[in-house]
Amino acid sequence: MLNLPPVSLFTTNADAPGAVSLPPPRDNGCFGLMKRRRSYRGFDGSAAGAVTEEQLRYCRFSRIGTVGLARADLVELPLKTTPSEGTRNPYEAYVLACNGQDLPNGLYHYSALENSLAYMPCDTLPSAETVLGGQDWFSGASALILLVENFARTAWKYRHPAGFRGVLIEAGHIAQNMLLAATANGLVATPTCALNDNVIEIMLDIDQSPIYAVAVGTHSATATIADLVDWSAVEHQQ
Repeated sequence: MLNLPPVSLFTTNADAPGAVSLPPPRDNGCFGLMKRRRSYRGFDGSAAGAVTEEQLRYCRFSRIGTVGLARADLVELPLKTTPSEGTRNPYEAYVLACNGQDLPNGLYHYSALENSLAYMPCDTLPSAETVLGGQDWFSGASALILLVENFARTAWKYRHPAGFRGVLIEAGHIAQNMLLAATANGLVATPTCALNDNVIEIMLDIDQSPIYAVAVGTHSATATIADLVDWSAVEHQQ
């Protein structure tokens, strides 16, 4: 690695004329949830750390589930909890269950329209760290939820480069909902785009591209998020 000086993580307004200091946002429940969300490395892979299918179901639905149908030009368009370019909803979700209380280990496809899981036979089920490019800190995750694109859905309407950009941006919208849902359920979740594409494509038997993954589970340490973060730098600003 090149011996380069560190790059600043902040761009301040210290020298900007007329900059106005703002009070911190009020904790109205929604902000409190966002403030508690953190990404962890090191999941509890023990039986005591297994998550329930109900917890996973809540996370999946909040991420990609269909909440309604809108009719436009004689076509029914699925409405989701996240924005989608042209309401094309180009993502499918697959679940690799590794350590659940009431969901057998295995591979599943999640149907957003039906809010259902379908078991997918797989000759050799890879480990979480194998799927995620050898990142061994994911080894104790209870489940991986994989976002796989179907570019054809979006390209049918948007046949220019901006359509491709929108598809990639959508993965971030969806994953953030998932992370907040996990936090609300007392779980921890970590997103990653370091994916072993070849392993995933063989495992799922698809010719589409995996874009993003979120690992869900419980934290291996006893410390809570409140113990790990000092909020005073923000809360004391006026």
